[in-house]
Amino acid sequence: MKIEQFCDLLKQELNEQTAITPETNFKELESYGSLSAVLVMKLVEDQFNTEINPRSFRNINTVNDIAEAIGKEKFN
Repeated sequence: MKIEQFCDLLKQELNEQTAITPETNFKELESYGSLSAVLVMKLVEDQFNTEINPRSFRNINTVNDIAEAIGKEKFN
């Protein structure tokens, strides 16, 4: 999956109106709420068959941070 495709999936999952790029801080989006972290972690698990530790997720703010956490090689 390309990183841009993941950004589009994230936009859909969060019901976000504005574009999400690899540099977007998704925690600052208007649509980001209390359940959003769970939705993002579930999306990563479903799409990449890998989990992000919830404690580690606290330090993840952008799609680029997700790529670093799960391995950039998963994005082609």
